[in-house]
Amino acid sequence: MITRLRLMNAATYLRLKNKATPDLPSPDKIPILIPPKALEAIKTEGAYEFVEAVKVPAEGTGGIYTAEYFQSVLDYMKQYPMAGSKDGHEHSTDDFYTIGGELQMQSEKEGVCYFRVMVPPEGWNGSNAAVIRSFKAGIPELSIIADVEPTRGNDGKIYFTKELGRPRNDLVPEGAMEQTIGNSVDEKEVMALIEKGAIDMDSESDTLVKDGKVFRKYAVNLQSASDKALAGRVLNAIAQKTKNTKEKNGMNLEEIIQWLKNAIANNNLTVEDLVSKLGMENKLRNATDEQRAALAKGIAEALELPLDTPIEELLKAAKAAFDEVEAAAESVVEAEANKLSGGSKIKNAKGEDENNPVYTYARDKLKGLRGKQLNSAVESLKTDPVMVALRSKQADTRVAAEDASGDKKTSNIREV
Repeated sequence: MITRLRLMNAATYLRLKNKATPDLPSPDKIPILIPPKALEAIKTEGAYEFVEAVKVPAEGTGGIYTAEYFQSVLDYMKQYPMAGSKDGHEHSTDDFYTIGGELQMQSEKEGVCYFRVMVPPEGWNGSNAAVIRSFKAGIPELSIIADVEPTRGNDGKIYFTKELGRPRNDLVPEGAMEQTIGNSVDEKEVMALIEKGAIDMDSESDTLVKDGKVFRKYAVNLQSASDKALAGRVLNAIAQKTKNTKEKNGMNLEEIIQWLKNAIANNNLTVEDLVSKLGMENKLRNATDEQRAALAKGIAEALELPLDTPIEELLKAAKAAFDEVEAAAESVVEAEANKLSGGSKIKNAKGEDENNPVYTYARDKLKGLRGKQLNSAVESLKTDPVMVALRSKQADTRVAAEDASGDKKTSNIREV
């Protein structure tokens, strides 16, 4: 079965896995649904009829076709026959017709949809004798071209629930064949490799799987080909595996490198210090893989860990060290705010300690800043209008507190 997805006004063709039920009823057991006038127009003496069946729901590369979808196809046939071409999906010749059908459900969600197909002796451009002979022998398979819109379910899967256009039911050589992907590797095997972490995130490849690894870039390129939905499932699996690994191990190597770049940019760390601590003075111009290996070794040395420390433990230790640096940086912010405000607490008119609004304002403005950005923000706060106003109130509060402690009466005591 093929599905045409409506996406940005473009048609995308995707193949569905479609398994027919082996025990098929005779055509006269399946009701004719098309209007009588349509049946009269296409019915011809000597026409051959047979029944096609599809398991419901039907799952394929585009998504999952629900019982509601197949019911909408049956409803469509109450208006028009569903034409089909003996030359496949690339041709729109009306050589035979699906004229009826019936949806038989074994449970709330599962069942079988039967289609009644009629093949006249003559097709669009000549005799149908050969194709009738093949149908009688059970050789050809049929495949529906559907016009649908995808809907994502609560389980994250894509579902199709309604036919939106005029479907066709064409003859195809392998319409119900089990779908394989990439270089003939089964999708279950691909997912198993991803679960094991056998993923190449950056290298180019001419196949999805090679040397026991799944290549992410190939899956990205596959999105523009006929296996777009499959590529989406593979990429989602890779993303989920990467996320789980990150949650288990903390920061990954790329994040450590980015953190170091930010530290250098904010003057919290110099390149010279980093190179010296990592012992990489003579290795900065090596190949990328050698640089990363040296960086991992250098981090182990800087953290005073054994050089053979597993990468998982190394990442955890590095994250803990970075957390300590972050805490120290926040202490610097608090110290600067303390200098600007004269302390985090101030006595009110009653002589009681309370939070100093000047300190709170300064700390909030400086929070998260480092190096030059922090120094610049400190200078700006010295003339900040809000800071000036808060300082004025702070001075009044201190005067009032001193008057109160000296038992002096004043008529202009203000509490902040």
